Amino acid sequence: MFAFLLLAGRIIKDMLDMAANGHLTISVFFQLVQLMIPDLLVYALPVGLLTGILLTMGRLSAQNEVTAFRASGVGIFRLASSVVVLSILGTVASLVMNFYYGPRATAAFRQEKESIIQKDPLRFIQEKTFVKGFSGLVIYVGDKDGAELNDLWIWELDEQNRAKRFIRAESGEVRYNQGENTLILIPYRGTIEVRDPEDPENFKKIRGTLSFDTTSFVLSLDKIFGRVTFQKKLKWMTFKELQTVELDALVLMETGTPEQQEEAEIVYHKAKMAFHEKFAMGFSVLSFALIGVPLGVRVSRKETSANLFLAMGLALAYYFMMAAISWMDGLHQYRPDLLFWIPNILYQGIGCWLFYRADRGKKSKDVPAGLETARA
Repeated sequence: MFAFLLLAGRIIKDMLDMAANGHLTISVFFQLVQLMIPDLLVYALPVGLLTGILLTMGRLSAQNEVTAFRASGVGIFRLASSVVVLSILGTVASLVMNFYYGPRATAAFRQEKESIIQKDPLRFIQEKTFVKGFSGLVIYVGDKDGAELNDLWIWELDEQNRAKRFIRAESGEVRYNQGENTLILIPYRGTIEVRDPEDPENFKKIRGTLSFDTTSFVLSLDKIFGRVTFQKKLKWMTFKELQTVELDALVLMETGTPEQQEEAEIVYHKAKMAFHEKFAMGFSVLSFALIGVPLGVRVSRKETSANLFLAMGLALAYYFMMAAISWMDGLHQYRPDLLFWIPNILYQGIGCWLFYRADRGKKSKDVPAGLETARA
């Protein structure tokens, strides 16, 4: 359920516009969805496990089955042993996903998404659609047949997104320049309406209309999809790749020029943050399990909604702390890379304390009076 919810959000954020504009075929769409799943499982696995633990332990406690177990000599630690083993296996799986399958799938997703336009760049210009993806331009095409365009409208915008020029052409064509990753839009037989730059929305101040036989516009695709930079790819790197980045940065810090040393130091700390964040996120499965078992027993609720909201609250608090620590990027003197372990230490510490209280602190009070008399 959690994986589906996260997947739906990612699809809406990253792919809905492209699918609506016809840039994705069905096969490419499902291929991109498949590449999203490994990265999302890192977040869905701990929350799903925590919800299952709270549902199970809360129902056992609400129906007094935990009391019956303890009266029979089965403590909370023994009762939770299978959960702890399962969470350890989940932690291993999460670490493998975080350091291998997740980064590889995310990098492949980004590369595939960026190559969609290169495979069929002319698909970006759709007929009877206002294309607003290009900086400073709005394009409308009445009819399209491959690379040939008919009834072409172009608005050139100023810094305040006001139309400073309006071009209308009878026909045109669009070409793709693979070397520069640009589209070249060529209108034929049209007019250019030049407006007053100080007051372009005042049609009384139109400076004139010029006719042309042909002209051209260069439309950069980099501004739409962007180039993947080195620093942005750190979170997409595998374990070995992060180690390579750290070692290369250390070499530059010792042997490079002052400018190279300064840049290498920034890259080194960013790589360490990415490394520790991935490691800490992997151990979130164990942290959620340790706090979920005694908390489910203590809350003692068998309703699905109550346990679901409790799980969501714990998960949101954990991820908020992780996000807050990631905002400290640049404050290397405070070691934000090590601060990523604080949420795990906090949750595991609270979980161990709740375990102790549940199994030792109030043990005698949980045993029915009749059983205590029988024992005596």
